[in-house]
Amino acid sequence: MKRGTTLAFGLLLAATSAFGQAKRYVLLEHFTNTLCSSCAGSNPTFFSTIKVETNPDVHHISYHWRTPYNACIYYQASPTRQDARADYYAMTGSPRVSANGAAGTLLSAVTAASIQAAATTSPIYVKVSENTGASRTATIKMKWVTTPPAGTYVLHVAVVEKKTAYNAPNGEKTHYNVFRRFLTTVNGESMPTNTTAEQTVTYGYPADVGVEAQLYTVAWVQNVATKEVLNSGTRFDAATATEEVSVDNQVVLSPNPTTGKTTLTFDKLTPQYLMVQNVAGQVLETVKLSNSTTYDLNMASFSAGIYIVKIKSAEGVAIKRVVKN
Repeated sequence: MKRGTTLAFGLLLAATSAFGQAKRYVLLEHFTNTLCSSCAGSNPTFFSTIKVETNPDVHHISYHWRTPYNACIYYQASPTRQDARADYYAMTGSPRVSANGAAGTLLSAVTAASIQAAATTSPIYVKVSENTGASRTATIKMKWVTTPPAGTYVLHVAVVEKKTAYNAPNGEKTHYNVFRRFLTTVNGESMPTNTTAEQTVTYGYPADVGVEAQLYTVAWVQNVATKEVLNSGTRFDAATATEEVSVDNQVVLSPNPTTGKTTLTFDKLTPQYLMVQNVAGQVLETVKLSNSTTYDLNMASFSAGIYIVKIKSAEGVAIKRVVKN
């Protein structure tokens, strides 16, 4: 591991201290198969429930494994590693999902309320940055911001394809966050707990599977014994460590996706200012807010893509993701 000790602080992100906590993202490891009729019946509702393209609290990976049919093209692209992940969770069928390392369950067990309950805080942050193009370098930065819980931890890093079109035999046409490869071993790499320094790991890889522009990495830290995922990260994340109270559920942003204007509605908040960033972290707009209940954000001049809107209020910080079509 290549280690560093510098932590960048941005607008709206409070400094991490021994008393701080990191924002916890929910990692959903989804086991499916493109020849599975049950998957075709359950996956669309699941994707809608977790808001697979816009939910700022969720990281999602679709593994296509041998059950029920090993002729699945996504399975055939990486059979050994996907089977290993399914066996790790003792999966019994498709479709199933493991949330933050819990035992596999039916997709219907994941609800908006369960995601909100799980997206709390963590003793560690996981930050991911990477370039785009045919030759990639992914940099993972991690830090224990409080004393690590007892246990042995490993880091997993996977490459996934964000969105791909394929007219599958089961009738599914759009597939999300399709697993492509591990950059770590399938069992992960040792994660030390006896240091307070920020730890940095860098991986190089060719973007030679799937659609190059759709590839990105997901990294997560997992307890070996209990399988609990303490936290995860992608380059699309808007926040890592914060001592601010999260008030995400007190801000509604609609319409989303949008082709131009989107309206933010504040519920029992005293908004102070907002910031708009692209997924590369560049600040595109900063606005001082008056004590109002709504704000109209004009995105007509923005290029199509995903943007992060951060709202600072007297009561805490809200982070929302919006899609501009």
